[in-house]
Amino acid sequence: MKHLQMKYNWVQMLYWIATCSLTGYIAVFLQWKGLSNTEIGIVTGMGCILSIIVGPFISGLIGQIEHLTINKLLTMIIVYQILIFLLITFLKLPTVIIMILDISIITLSYACVPLLSMICMNHLKVGHYINFGIARGLGSIAYATTAFSIGLLVDKLNPSLLVIFFVCGMILLLIDLYSIEDVEISGDAKSAEHISVFKFIRTYHFYFIILLGFGITFGASAMLSTYLINIVKHLGGTTSFYGIAVFAMAASELPFMAITHTLLKHFKSEQLFVVGGIMYLVRNLLICLAPNLPILILGMLSQGASYGLFTATITYYVSDHIDGKHEMMGQTMISMMSTGLGSFMGNVMGGLLQDNFGLSIMLIAGIIMTIVGSLILVVFSLKQLQTYKS
Repeated sequence: MKHLQMKYNWVQMLYWIATCSLTGYIAVFLQWKGLSNTEIGIVTGMGCILSIIVGPFISGLIGQIEHLTINKLLTMIIVYQILIFLLITFLKLPTVIIMILDISIITLSYACVPLLSMICMNHLKVGHYINFGIARGLGSIAYATTAFSIGLLVDKLNPSLLVIFFVCGMILLLIDLYSIEDVEISGDAKSAEHISVFKFIRTYHFYFIILLGFGITFGASAMLSTYLINIVKHLGGTTSFYGIAVFAMAASELPFMAITHTLLKHFKSEQLFVVGGIMYLVRNLLICLAPNLPILILGMLSQGASYGLFTATITYYVSDHIDGKHEMMGQTMISMMSTGLGSFMGNVMGGLLQDNFGLSIMLIAGIIMTIVGSLILVVFSLKQLQTYKS
């Protein structure tokens, strides 16, 4: 089982190395290609919103097409992404073509996340123990290290090196995926029932409300992360410091993700949702109101107790509380509401507000979104806990 854990650790690490080079430096890359803040917001926002449609469709293919496995589906997605990223990087293309192609690979990147989660959950269902939190936390460390390295290199070279990180990470990911044994899932998981998004929401209304709160706070965080380079420069920092800030943010996730499985033995998921909601408020307020770079770093370090804790908790929550035949949709809904709807709101709003009203107005919008989302998380989680007691 140690070998299985290590292989899955590498799945998460390699995926997030590649993802960092694709989405972590999206503003830097697209500015280099000549796009404005508004155009960058449209690219990231459309990639997010399309994932709401594409994500469930792709996840639903598993079990509906004979002999189609998660590995085969991921292979097709990754090969397409590699080819398109190479095309965008090395060919001189019209802005609108760059935007369309970049939207497509960002959308598919978000669609991969629930598939990677299901690899772990499928093994857990047949008795193969994998600590998802540790693996996902190591993915954050890999993301952090990559962000720091890219920050240093981009200052010395240019953003074209991002494609090297992406291609190498994805090729190694495919090699690692095929070294992991495919498991046969019996019962509900294998006979997954197709369920529409609307029917799912009606069936699991508390879960949806929590995801709604998460989506709003995540949208504020996504806006701040996408345009973090502008915040850093406003406070007097450089691209190198941007890499340090992203490293601090992602590295803080590992401890909280690693201990989530243990925490859930002593606390209810709803209690951890409350903590995550409060820490999201702390995180985003520190970043939005930061008077200097050290306070900004402190806000980035709050990522672990907010995003890190919440993401691991909600992933386990799906496995424990959602009917097995709806579990893939449950995992997909996490991406739909966060990297889908939430990021769409945050990225499009962030680009438009900056170009038309300035950075300070974008930061105010980030504060408002965070307060609303955090209130939903805290209030409805406490209400659910009260229901348990009564």
